[in-house]
Amino acid sequence: MAVPPLTTVPWNGHVGAASFTFDDAMENQVKNLTPILEEMPDVRVTFFLSNMGGNSLRQNGAGFAKLANMGNEIGNHTDNHLQLPDQDDAKLKSEITDFATEIEKVMAENGAEINITSHATPFCANNEKVSGEINQHHFINRDCGWHGRNDWDVEPEWLGMASRVWNSSETADTELLEALDTAAFIGDFSNANPWDVQVKGGSWLVLLNHGVSDEGGMSITPEAIKNAFQRALKNDLWVAPFSTVGAYHKAHFIMDKAEGTANDKEYKIRWEMPHPHMPKSIPLKVKLNEEFLKESGFTADDNIVIEQNNNEIQPDENGIYTIEFCNLSLTIKKSAGTSKLKSTISTKRKTDGNHSGIFDLNGKRLNTRNRPKNSTPTFLFP
Repeated sequence: MAVPPLTTVPWNGHVGAASFTFDDAMENQVKNLTPILEEMPDVRVTFFLSNMGGNSLRQNGAGFAKLANMGNEIGNHTDNHLQLPDQDDAKLKSEITDFATEIEKVMAENGAEINITSHATPFCANNEKVSGEINQHHFINRDCGWHGRNDWDVEPEWLGMASRVWNSSETADTELLEALDTAAFIGDFSNANPWDVQVKGGSWLVLLNHGVSDEGGMSITPEAIKNAFQRALKNDLWVAPFSTVGAYHKAHFIMDKAEGTANDKEYKIRWEMPHPHMPKSIPLKVKLNEEFLKESGFTADDNIVIEQNNNEIQPDENGIYTIEFCNLSLTIKKSAGTSKLKSTISTKRKTDGNHSGIFDLNGKRLNTRNRPKNSTPTFLFP
């Protein structure tokens, strides 16, 4: 086929995305973020854990395990928070790869079975040797930067992702809210500093935070972070963990180029996993390309479904199918059902806030807003 069959819906159907990350395994993160995140099931974040030269991981392990079971991500921030470029190969392995396994072990001891897929460099210090070790156990790494925003159609440097660092200035809280507006591309940016709006349109904003308390210093207050969460939701940003958004973004560069073979009105597509340490589940929202349908001989009277693991996936009212990328194959076919092919020309954005197809790194549903109790997903995992 000259035209790839599928196009991934940007940012899981939202105008953009925001990933809030919190470093250093601090007790005040557990204490002050847990009640906020319990109140806001549409917000899930990432905690990059470190021992910080002490025993922070085990001291706060139970609290972070609870947060993990709520659907938040646990990532790796190294054992001792050292300047990684200064370390030899053996020390890098101990600080990065071995510590990832240690985090998984501690979380399991506290009742949370997790899969470490992301890393954050201490002091944002990185080089080729450091990235090579990170790559052994993680598909994505967070460094620093200024605006921390990523364009949907531009593949980022996965092992050197920029982030916007929260600071403790008098204007920090306001600037954080403004950054969430730029991610949704809301407002007039004609007079803004060019580096604040390098990405035009909805984008993915990665945010770096440390403590969450009223103590000052590098800590953001619980009130300010809650305001930021609320602004992100108001802006229709997909507020999801670093690896969740990163995996969706990375998968789209594979899926949007995937082709296959036709056989008796069925079209089989296969693809490969882009990295061995991706999340266990990567739900993608996709649409069928109209040119592909024409070339394949499908008509508006056909009920077209996508099949994975012998399960038929019907499109929603906007012609969007939710597939499981980790299945690494699917079949496009006609179904015997009575539903007709829905328009694939445009993706009409919902405005009622009902984005029910958000799952965490292990396939657990994250977003429960407006979802009826005891309802079931619109697709099945293996």
